[in-house]
Amino acid sequence: MGSMSFFVSCEGAQGEPGADGNAVCLTCHNATTQALIADQYAESGHSAGLYVGYAGGRQGCARCHSHEGYVECIHTGMDTTATEDGVPLPTAIGCGTCHDFHESLDFENDGDDYALRSSGPITLLMYGHTQTLDMGNNGNVCAYCHQPRRAYDYEAGAGDFQITSTHWGPHHGPHATILNGIGGYEIPGSMAYPAAGSATHFKDASCITCHMHDGGHSWHPELTTCVDCHEGAADFNVGGLQTKIAGLITDLENALVAAGVMEITEGEAHVIPGTYTAVQAGAFFNYATMVDDRSDGVHNPAYIEALLVNSIEAL
Repeated sequence: MGSMSFFVSCEGAQGEPGADGNAVCLTCHNATTQALIADQYAESGHSAGLYVGYAGGRQGCARCHSHEGYVECIHTGMDTTATEDGVPLPTAIGCGTCHDFHESLDFENDGDDYALRSSGPITLLMYGHTQTLDMGNNGNVCAYCHQPRRAYDYEAGAGDFQITSTHWGPHHGPHATILNGIGGYEIPGSMAYPAAGSATHFKDASCITCHMHDGGHSWHPELTTCVDCHEGAADFNVGGLQTKIAGLITDLENALVAAGVMEITEGEAHVIPGTYTAVQAGAFFNYATMVDDRSDGVHNPAYIEALLVNSIEAL
């Protein structure tokens, strides 16, 4: 049989030519841009495959610690991998972990989705999916993993609290909840707790604004972003905030050690399993949260200071 050709055409008047398809794609998909992103990513903590050998294959950890676990859980909407066996051969997260396919190429009307697998609001694990958090500006991609997972929901004055593990406390990623001003154990004290969602860095900035200045994939914050609001800032310690908060963290650490709630071994703090008052356990939960937040107050100055000051007073 001879070859056959099929032509599809549309009737009607031809409109004005749009942007060249190749030109639209080549804005990002070119060797120079791709090499720059690869170099930036190599400097990030994500590129190191943090704990992928240990946590990347575990059912409850894989969703954030391996490429395969993240993709599966995004696709299924589950908190863990589908099987208790987890991921047999986990690999570190990379470009294809967060990025998939564009929802469309109509960036003018649909926005630059940058081929993200998921960027919608997330339901927080620490509240059993009863509370939703929207970081905006694609920050939800970060918040999916950068949340503390475990909550401290014991009421003050409700009696003694039993701690059975040296690893008790929030998981090591409380950044999204701290930015929103939730998730800490709010002990009453001399400082009032600001309303959730009221922090300037939550309302008027975002993970992307501060950690991806000019599209950076190292996620190292740039001082050039800060000076847009903090005119004349010479470093991240604006107004001595980080110095003050670091001092309060040390004060709370000393108070917890003196109370016999925790100990420092080989430079690491661990809670001592035992029976404590709700306030003692809550104060340690706040301490662990602040240590893992690692911003020394920057993410949410008012909320962080209130948690620390009131915890110290209570002890």
